[in-house]
Amino acid sequence: MIRNLILSAVVATGTLTGLTLTPTAADAHTPVEYHHRRFEVLVHSWHHGWQIHGTYHDRFDAEQAARHLRHEGFRVEIREF
Repeated sequence: MIRNLILSAVVATGTLTGLTLTPTAADAHTPVEYHHRRFEVLVHSWHHGWQIHGTYHDRFDAEQAARHLRHEGFRVEIREF
């Protein structure tokens, strides 16, 4: 009987403590907004002017493509949208 009383007290205390530790609406973080950015790598050709070589969602990938094209001797620009 005492064992059941102690067990009930422990379960009730654990339940109440668990409810008080959950964050309220005021404690919750605001949602993070992700902006969808796009990077275009432009290559200059004497015959055709500026042309889009590729479109990338990551700046690192665009920089890597531009670095490769510059190494090949092209004039390159990166535009962010």
